[in-house]
Formats: sequence, C-alpha cells, structure tokens
Amino acid sequence: MNRIFSALIIFLSLVNYNKAYSAAVTPSSYINTVHSVMLCETGSSQTTCLNPVILGSEGTTGKSFDLSSTIAGQSAGGIGSLSSVPYGKTFTWFQVILNRNFTVTAAGSDDTAACITGGSDASAASGATPADGTRDATASNAVAQVIRIPDNFTLPNHMNGTDAIDGTVTANEEPAGDPVDGDTPYIKFRVELGTPFTLKPGKMPNVQVAFNLTNAVQFDDDLAACLIWPNAPAVSITFVE
Repeated sequence: MNRIFSALIIFLSLVNYNKAYSAAVTPSSYINTVHSVMLCETGSSQTTCLNPVILGSEGTTGKSFDLSSTIAGQSAGGIGSLSSVPYGKTFTWFQVILNRNFTVTAAGSDDTAACITGGSDASAASGATPADGTRDATASNAVAQVIRIPDNFTLPNHMNGTDAIDGTVTANEEPAGDPVDGDTPYIKFRVELGTPFTLKPGKMPNVQVAFNLTNAVQFDDDLAACLIWPNAPAVSITFVE
C-alpha cells in the first residue's frame, strides 16, 4: 500500500520589488538548477532549517531540468532518496538549495507593451540589474534567456541567500529578511510539510516533485521596458512508498 503525503507551495514572487507596471506570464520553458535537497527536523521554521539531513546533492554544478517537461517531476525526484534519513526522527520542513539563475522562454506583456525573452534588445542580468527582454508582439520569436534574482533584493522569509549547498550557515549567509548579494550565489528555499514525516523501518518512500508554471515569469516596466523576473512555480512535493 502506498502512503503519500504532500506539501503544496504557491508563492506570488521570488523577489520583493515595487512594480509600476507588470504582468505575470506562463513560460513555455523554465529551466532551474537544484544543488541539494534536505529535510529539516522538528523545531525548524520559515526562517531556519534545523539539523538538515541531505537527501541528495549535485554539488556546485547542480542538476538542471526544464520544469515544463512532462518528466520534470521524475528528474527532480531523482535528486534525492530517503536512505540517509534516520528512523524515528520527525521532520517538519523541506529545504532546497537553488541557483539564483534561471533559463526561461516566455512571451507576454509588461502591462504596457508586448515582451519576449531574448531578441535584439535582450540584456543579461548583472549584479543588482535584472535581465531585460525585448519588446516584440510575436510570441514565437521568444527564445531562451538567462534571468536572475538580482543583488540587493529581499526575499520572502522562507528564502535566504547562501554560499553553501549542504545546509550549513556560513559567514557569508544572509539571514532571512536580509537582501541577497554577490557573496550568496544560491538560495535556501524552505517549505513546511503539510504532515510531519517520520521514517519507519521497512518503509522507504521516494521523493517526487510536480510543477505548475502558471505565472512563473514576470515582465516589468518599472525601471525599463520588459524587465524579466523569476516567479516561483507551484510545487507539489510528495513522498511515495
């Protein structure tokens, strides 16, 4: 018999910025790099992952996969297993270490004009400057473009900047509520499990992940035309025996 528990995460935005004109769109491709996944013990919170147990690590190179793919959940689930989890210990949060760069293909509007990723006017993100797309009303002209969570932006409390992929807290780490900067190339992304998880002898569930990319990219006309920001997709994390 399969025992399944899941946590559903839906966030409006990865970054916190003031938008004069902006609109969220659904990308046709959304490539993300995950460096490690881990469980957090009882006592963890939105801002802290206590005594993380790593389910899997892909090192500083990470593992990239297109969340729009029909097998993206299988790819993401392949990052980790519960073989390192001790029996009888209860975990209440799940933490993922993500790269701050995303590669997306999208077309939509910044709420004043049509925009695409890539194109003749596209520019890369750099430091505190977000990526810039191109004003173009032909959606089929959109091509893959690297976008980034820029420096000096404050993330919601369930995320914070880090330079470590093993869940440890280093001297360069930005506490939850502080802006990310050039010393923190990764993001700790935490979600509370809907049901606390305790591994029992004879049970070895697999980690599975499913994604919904609705509104996962934001075009913004606040500082310049067609600025591009990564929004968080809806993510369903399940442990299936």
